[in-house]
Amino acid sequence: MPGSLIYTGERQVDTLRMEMIRFDAENLEEELLTTQTLETVRKEGMVTWLNVVGLHETDKMRAIGDEFEIHNLALEDILNVNQRPTFDEYDNQFFVATKMFRAVNEVIISEQFSMIVGKGFIVTFQEKEGDIFDGVRSRLRNTKGRIRTRNSDYLAFALLDVIVDHYMAIIEEYGDEINDQEVQLLENTKKEMLKELNLSKKEVNYLRKFARPLRDTIINFNKSDNPLIDKKTRPFLKDLNDHMTHVTETIEVYRETINDNLNTYHTHMTNKLNDVLKLLTIFSVVFIPLTFVAGIYGMNFENMPELHYQYGYYIVWAVMITLALGMIIYFKRKRWL
Repeated sequence: MPGSLIYTGERQVDTLRMEMIRFDAENLEEELLTTQTLETVRKEGMVTWLNVVGLHETDKMRAIGDEFEIHNLALEDILNVNQRPTFDEYDNQFFVATKMFRAVNEVIISEQFSMIVGKGFIVTFQEKEGDIFDGVRSRLRNTKGRIRTRNSDYLAFALLDVIVDHYMAIIEEYGDEINDQEVQLLENTKKEMLKELNLSKKEVNYLRKFARPLRDTIINFNKSDNPLIDKKTRPFLKDLNDHMTHVTETIEVYRETINDNLNTYHTHMTNKLNDVLKLLTIFSVVFIPLTFVAGIYGMNFENMPELHYQYGYYIVWAVMITLALGMIIYFKRKRWL
């Protein structure tokens, strides 16, 4: 039923963990929370960021939803790890869901990331341990920039900005790999290249699957007239939209490059096949008249004068060699060889 809390992914952590950062311009507090201490998480005049790691314990997810008055449909989308990137608005909150990518030991890890933003608080949800937000936490702890003096909407922008930056970093890594493949194709085409090209195509298409709807999500975030979004945050959202547009355009460029590389690969392989077929055809054409001559003199008729001629054998060889050489010279002059 709509609003049912069913986790659609695999269990990634042993227990659900809640990390709280509460701050204003002068103070910052950090704490690990339990469901029993949730009711004390918000404090007047301060912005609360609650980060929830692990989505498999639906009873605790329900308790979080009750405390922050999260709509059941939003909770349902949070627990759906295949949720398409989206921006939804409710009475006094807005909801953002997207795919978060990060590189760990040259392996790209993706997971569902969601956040609920309300007045004076933001609740983020992720499936696995570890994330890409250490820079944001560092800015909060060190009172760097404007982040400590702004509200929850600016923090939501800051988190999305980090996600978009990692999209760009990953697509640039793919871009270096794709450019290397292009150079290799020009130097030497190997059968193993097809596997590499198809793997790159699969990875770029997977990133594209989430990048395009994320751009729409950011556009909707930017266009929203929700009172939670301060007018001072608008220019940053516009800049974020420009970055995401650049990401999607870069993905399209590399996608086209991969398709061009695949076409180049198939063209090279077709040319190689054509060269082989041409060589085989030349051999066939050269040996057809020789086979004809051999077939004539392979017939054991008694009334064949050449069979009894003293130099007949040598004459036949001379005729066949002359035919073969003459045809090869003709093919070279025609540039078929």
